[in-house]
Amino acid sequence: MPAEKSSIPSSLASSRTQKGCVGTVTKLLFFSILLVALLLPFTPMAGKIKRGLQQLIDSAKTSPERVITRDVVKEVPVTKEVIKEVEVIKEVQPPLPDKYIPRKEVDVATLFNGIIVKTNLMTEEGSFASLERLDPEAYKAEFQLAIRVPKANQTLPELSRINPNLPKMLPGLETMLPGAKVSGFYHKLYQSKTTRVQNDLTRLNKILDRHNFYDCETILELTHPATQRRALLVQSEMDVVADGSDGDRMAVLDEYIYVSDYYQPTTSYAWPKVTATPNPLVARWEERLKKAKEEFAIKGLPTARNKELHALIQELTLQINEMKARSFLIAEKDPFIVLSLLFRGYAEQNSHTPQIGDYACVIHEGKIYPAICGDYGPSFKMGEASLLMSKTINPKSTPYIRGESDLKVTYLIFPGTADKPNTAPNLVKWRERCLQLVGDLGGIGPGYEMHVWEDPFKKPELPAEALPPVPSAAAAPSGTSTALPQKAMEVPSLPPPAPPSNKTQP
Repeated sequence: MPAEKSSIPSSLASSRTQKGCVGTVTKLLFFSILLVALLLPFTPMAGKIKRGLQQLIDSAKTSPERVITRDVVKEVPVTKEVIKEVEVIKEVQPPLPDKYIPRKEVDVATLFNGIIVKTNLMTEEGSFASLERLDPEAYKAEFQLAIRVPKANQTLPELSRINPNLPKMLPGLETMLPGAKVSGFYHKLYQSKTTRVQNDLTRLNKILDRHNFYDCETILELTHPATQRRALLVQSEMDVVADGSDGDRMAVLDEYIYVSDYYQPTTSYAWPKVTATPNPLVARWEERLKKAKEEFAIKGLPTARNKELHALIQELTLQINEMKARSFLIAEKDPFIVLSLLFRGYAEQNSHTPQIGDYACVIHEGKIYPAICGDYGPSFKMGEASLLMSKTINPKSTPYIRGESDLKVTYLIFPGTADKPNTAPNLVKWRERCLQLVGDLGGIGPGYEMHVWEDPFKKPELPAEALPPVPSAAAAPSGTSTALPQKAMEVPSLPPPAPPSNKTQP
């Protein structure tokens, strides 16, 4: 056995000895570190290490953020730029004049009202500007106005061109037209129109438009050869008047009526009040008068404004006194026409002159409407009727929309037929009187009739089933009266219908 042990190589024995030494050293080093870790917290060195670590942490918190830059691959679309060629045109100004050149130019334009204006501009060389500005002849306008005044139609074919039904509706026209005369009022009307246009144009004011200038086709003075009944035939359009008020018949007036631009609370046809019910506009007009007086009392107002206020105060005072004492036609409820002011004052000079209160018939598209002459209008206009008349002809009519814009309305007026004194409208009487007057001219042709106006203030009647039953004599007990108590016999009255609100205006 000893011999076998000695047979182990010496190199292998040396390797084992080295491995044993390394393992021993490693174990000693591990146990030394472990011992230091266990004893370190209980030594002064542990506090220093702790403070050092805390300083490192704090410095890391307060230090600026680190920016880490990375290369990122991103696909960017490439836009191909398109270059457009722009042609630049250089404006070439005309050469400057080296001396004054006289001018004579003509300019033609159509104004908003349909009037064609032709302007002739003529210039000539004058003196120095400091001298020419003192001469009124150096800068002036000379107006040359050209107007074709229309001729009046007079024959039956001429009248039929506008209203084909007229010869059939009034067969007496054929008898009267041979002796008819174009009224001087027709010529006076167009004389008034042309004078007004000239005055307004000279002062550069707003002038009559083409429509309102040509608003009358004819005015004929008719006399029936047998009855000697006189009539004035006016062929025109139909403008609208919304004037008038009457507390006795209508204690409330729609606001859309009296706030219109040209509304007046009175009409030329009027009569004394018969009830204590005040005119619905008195309180409003008194408030307007109060405000006008308050402004007029302010010192330092311009002279022009003082004049306006003074005139307004006088007008409002007069209207308030009139509304407290008298009643007037109501354009919304009464059928009447408006006379041009050019008729006023000619009754003694011309027997065909119409006046306020005279009866009249309005003829339009096969219908005849009875009316009276109830108000005066501008002297340069013809053809105007109450809102009721206008809405009957054209339901779309309002204080701002005509009943008829074409010259299709025939006004047949009977001069000198007004009933005196004036009274509240009696529509039944007006119709009967118009029938009689048309009869004096040959009557109404077959197939036509006079329109019947409904009473706008008539209280609605209760149906029969709403009336209280009346017991018969047979059903009553013996010895008892069949009469019901007076209170039970009274039929309750309903308030009059409210006037239309006209909220939906076309």
